[in-house]
Amino acid sequence: MLGENGDEQFVQTNIAVWILTSAATAFLAVRLYCRLRFSQVWWDDFVLTSSWLMLLIAGALLSSATTVGYDTDDDKRAFFRLHHTSTSMTTIATSWSKVAFAITMTRIVHNHILTCCLWGIIVTANLVIILGIVSIWIPACGDPLAIYRPEHNLCWPLRDLQYIGGTTIVYGGVIDILLALCPWFVIRSLLLQTREKIGLTIAMSLGALTGAIVILRAFFQFINIANTYHFMVFMSIFNFMEPAVSIIAQTIPMFRVLFIRAKRDTQGDIRINSLASRGELTGVKTNSLENARTWENKTPGHLDRDYELLNVRVSPGGRVIQVPDPYEIEDNRSYVQ
Repeated sequence: MLGENGDEQFVQTNIAVWILTSAATAFLAVRLYCRLRFSQVWWDDFVLTSSWLMLLIAGALLSSATTVGYDTDDDKRAFFRLHHTSTSMTTIATSWSKVAFAITMTRIVHNHILTCCLWGIIVTANLVIILGIVSIWIPACGDPLAIYRPEHNLCWPLRDLQYIGGTTIVYGGVIDILLALCPWFVIRSLLLQTREKIGLTIAMSLGALTGAIVILRAFFQFINIANTYHFMVFMSIFNFMEPAVSIIAQTIPMFRVLFIRAKRDTQGDIRINSLASRGELTGVKTNSLENARTWENKTPGHLDRDYELLNVRVSPGGRVIQVPDPYEIEDNRSYVQ
């Protein structure tokens, strides 16, 4: 169970982590809905969904670690095992979220140099995962908590581990900057209005926001802070923040598709209602014309004659008489008075 001093810290971390995961889940659902409804799912969607799955598993493992606590030696060993696995999952999720955006850009980039750069990012982003996981699982020499870690027979100098972990974090920030610049070279040549180009470019470049997260992670990576249970759990917030923000940023351009589709559907409903109203009016006019034509066929003479004049007949004796209905007359001579 948890110690009293760790309850509040662990609860706050769990809340922050699951808020980030829930937000990423909601935005990813919008992205997949747009792809399934309006286009088709592609490789970047599969990679981004895999990144989200890693984030979800990492959240469950971190919650389990905070539930176990660190009261006994067995609890400490379980805590490190769950925490390290969770951190490894977030490292993979972070790299795969960048890979997903790079794959997206390969679909719209037609420049050979940019395409080669994107594929270089895809390959190196997967390779850098190895360095990140090494810095997570191998303890630092002299760490008093190393005996509780899953790998306690091997240790590296603390500074070396900091450089390895810092390299992974900083390189991730460099990838974010490069991927944020790519849309500016691509969208400017599209046949769109200027305001649409600017809006779409900004939306696709929001991944640069993770650069601020990278700076914070790098700052905490190199400062001298005791690597306690509370600090490790606190750093998990930044581990979750980077892939979650990356997933959200890659989904925001999809809202443009939703807006355009909703606008078209609304205009379509207005047109349908307008056409229905016109159809009703046309139907009224058509019925009027048909009635008039029927009246003309049934009525002897022209329609502009007075109806009262059509209800009178002249008898053989020369007298003018009125008949009940001109259409019921079969023989005028039968109404002789």
